[in-house]
Amino acid sequence: MRVLCVVPRGLTGRGGIETLFSHVDEYLRVHPDAGIEMEFLPSRGDASGAAWVFHFPFAFLRYAWRVASRRYDIVHLNAATNASAWRKAAMQWVARLAGCATVIHFHGSAFPKPDDPRLGWVPVLRHLFERANAIIVLGSYWRGFVSRFYDMPPERFDVVANGVADFAPEAPQPREADTPVRLLFAGNLTDAKGAGVLLEAFALLPAGLPPWHATFAGTGDVATFRERTQQLGLSSNVEFTGWVARDAILPLYRRADIVVLPSRNEVLPVCLLEGACAGAALIATPVGSVADVLHDGSNGLVVAPDDPDRLAGALAELIGDGARREAFRAASREIYISHFRLEAMIEALRNVYRKALSGKG
Repeated sequence: MRVLCVVPRGLTGRGGIETLFSHVDEYLRVHPDAGIEMEFLPSRGDASGAAWVFHFPFAFLRYAWRVASRRYDIVHLNAATNASAWRKAAMQWVARLAGCATVIHFHGSAFPKPDDPRLGWVPVLRHLFERANAIIVLGSYWRGFVSRFYDMPPERFDVVANGVADFAPEAPQPREADTPVRLLFAGNLTDAKGAGVLLEAFALLPAGLPPWHATFAGTGDVATFRERTQQLGLSSNVEFTGWVARDAILPLYRRADIVVLPSRNEVLPVCLLEGACAGAALIATPVGSVADVLHDGSNGLVVAPDDPDRLAGALAELIGDGARREAFRAASREIYISHFRLEAMIEALRNVYRKALSGKG
């Protein structure tokens, strides 16, 4: 099956979708017998914010030329809410015109609340779903939510869990007794991801805990965060790396005892899957499909968004209780093996592609 996969920033981008499909690309290159020949194209490049409007016309022309000049069976469109819906609607129209089946891989989470106005992208996204040959969502939570939101049959949506390559087959590695507990936040330094709340929680940790060290790996206003860290007296415990390429961040996961993501909203975050792969205990908020990878009290702890006191309590509990932390680390690795191996995702994609091709026409 020849597939053109549209990824927002391309495989070198810095988002979770880009990380996810870089795993897929590497797997398919090593396993040509997988039955999928996949090419990738960015839809917005590195443009941030509203700057995508300047990049997209050129990306759209490249996309249209590629679809018209090559014989693809399927166009795989990674779509979200807001402006992404408009971009993917235009791309879907071109794909249908060229006779390609379209698969919508939905990663969005920013839906309006019941009392909020329905913005223009809301009907566009429904239009996108209705004309797709198959729709992928990232967990049963999102299948139920989106089907209710649009009053569409749940069976119209196929659940394909994100998968990541096994970069830590020996995990969880035992830790030496005299090393600090290592925590990792991997994501954009924004309020939406809970980076500020996490920094506040670190400042609330009680004295007397075992030594700990936290790494923030991600883009954003790093200078402001460093300044705030100094003001809170945390400079000896907290470091900021800025953006880290994938090959360089994997060792950070392997060294992490705890991966933390106190987001306000998520779909199924790749950083938690990579944390589970590396055998890290997890602390995160109960948003989106996070519960698929974080089983509260089994491999980590769940905290409410925007609650630094509760987050500090969870952090203190796992930093201070080595036996429980190690049990969580082992459980995370088992959850990864059972549900989030990349091979399982590839097989699920193959089944969705077959479904899309069988329903084309």
